[in-house]
Amino acid sequence: MNLKEEYRIYAGVIFGIAVLFIFSVFIADRLSGEEAHLRRFILKGKRAVEEKNIFACADMISKDYSDKYGNDRQGLIYAVQEVFNYYKRIFVHIEAIKIKFDDFKTSADVEIVALVIGYTHQNNAEKILEGEKGRFRIKLDKIDKKWY
Repeated sequence: MNLKEEYRIYAGVIFGIAVLFIFSVFIADRLSGEEAHLRRFILKGKRAVEEKNIFACADMISKDYSDKYGNDRQGLIYAVQEVFNYYKRIFVHIEAIKIKFDDFKTSADVEIVALVIGYTHQNNAEKILEGEKGRFRIKLDKIDKKWY
């Protein structure tokens, strides 16, 4: 067997492994439950906050958002942008996630315990949320197969 044939065999093996990997990831995603989807959604939000990506954060907020303080979607996006402007860097460490679904798995009450530290432009570290004291609850709804 010459060198060209060996490379062809190696390329075939690598291609086969790549196809199997992609297929297994696709199947695992399809077979994973709603809790796994919701955890990925929460981790996507964590990354969006750490990257200070206001567009990704805004995309995760329902169009008809409102809370008990009278805030709507636009007000929440504005507040998040203000926090992003105030801090140079934001670090999020999620310690625990508790998820309770409704019977149809179209709505979930989520409690997240997180440590969130913001670094100001003067490099001062400030705790935004603090571990066990930093519990917050959110209600998520599944609309058109997407969590908000």
